[in-house]
Amino acid sequence: MIAMNVRGAGATLWLCILSSCATSPQITPIRSGESVAIVVAMSPQADGVIKIRNQALGKDMSTGAGSGMVVGGLWGLVCGPFAPLCVPIGAAAGAATGTAAGAVVGVTGALSEEKATLLRDRLGRLRQSHDLLDELRSNVVDRAHKHWTVISDPSGSLLTVELYDMQLTSTRDERISFSLRVLVTVQTNGAQHQSAPTQKLYEYVGPFSNLAVWMDERSDFLDTSLSSASQQIAAQIVSELALN
Repeated sequence: MIAMNVRGAGATLWLCILSSCATSPQITPIRSGESVAIVVAMSPQADGVIKIRNQALGKDMSTGAGSGMVVGGLWGLVCGPFAPLCVPIGAAAGAATGTAAGAVVGVTGALSEEKATLLRDRLGRLRQSHDLLDELRSNVVDRAHKHWTVISDPSGSLLTVELYDMQLTSTRDERISFSLRVLVTVQTNGAQHQSAPTQKLYEYVGPFSNLAVWMDERSDFLDTSLSSASQQIAAQIVSELALN
């Protein structure tokens, strides 16, 4: 009987851990044919630093935290009548322990500092010749023309696209992926009317390719990757805003 109760409580604990109340942020659509001013710029929060994220670290920490939370939560069930108090404490302690253990494993999959520096330098040089901001602006405006009347003054709706950050992700076997995030703000009644704006963060995540491909100076792979990112994220933005 006790074993059945523990199993049932364990299942309940899993459901509590896996469930989520999060909802996707909503952004106000722009009516077809409306006049729209478009501003594309760097986000004030952008520091220009290209971060390299270790995918293995994130996965191992997440796995460790989840496992530790369940084990800790089940340990709290031995408190009997005090289980409502012990379970969350045990789950939190288990998550912390599991996260630490996962981090130790994940660090072993990180890109070496030397290779990370070379990769950042490679992408930094490319950004000097490849104006991603200008390309993003062109892609957004080109798509916007199919749905709205694009104007230069903010007398109609105002669409602001801020380049938020760029990030590289590495795997244990030295495969690299590029991601780009932009913050979009829509003000449907025009900036002069001070209507409440709505915002949403859009993200593009590219496929993984070998580090050697990223470092090949003879290839246009990086140029193509940046162009694909700007095109696809522009498509995401305009397609969603034009759904009306």
